[in-house]
This record gives sequence, structure tokens and C-alpha cells, in this order.
Amino acid sequence: MWPQYFEAKKTRSEGRRLPQNLAVDKITIKEIVNAANKLGYENQVEPHLKYPKEWWETSGRILVNTKGKKKSKVLKEIAKEIRKSRG
Repeated sequence: MWPQYFEAKKTRSEGRRLPQNLAVDKITIKEIVNAANKLGYENQVEPHLKYPKEWWETSGRILVNTKGKKKSKVLKEIAKEIRKSRG
């Protein structure tokens, strides 16, 4: 999962994968990892990778074991957890 999937200021064509009401401003990899850990998902951080559509910027990526669930459902769960933790 790339941070761009969660970014509220991105459009769908720029990489956002969530509806606008679940998207988050200025997301960090640490927030995604913390939310995934709280939900019980195993994850691994790859901090030096670059999102293909933004190859000039190092954003990192998080590998999440979805336990057989659809990626879109896991993205929504993690986004809800991040919004809850931000208050």
C-alpha cells in the first residue's frame, strides 16, 4: 500500500484509492503501519521505494498481509482507523 492511496489531496487518477470522505490529509507511513498493527495485520515497510506516478519523490510502501480479504476493504479499514486515531 502506497501513502498516495490515502491522500485526500490526490485525485483518483493521481493514485487515491479511497472515497474522498475516507481519505486523509498529509498521511505518513507511520500512521498506516500503526493502524494496520491495531487491526492485527502483519506488515512490512519498504521506506526507500518511489510511487511509479511520482518517481521523483521517495514516499515508501507498506506491504500488508490482507489475510484473504479484498485490498479495497483493507484500505477502508485502515483509513477508518487512521481517522479515528487522529480524532
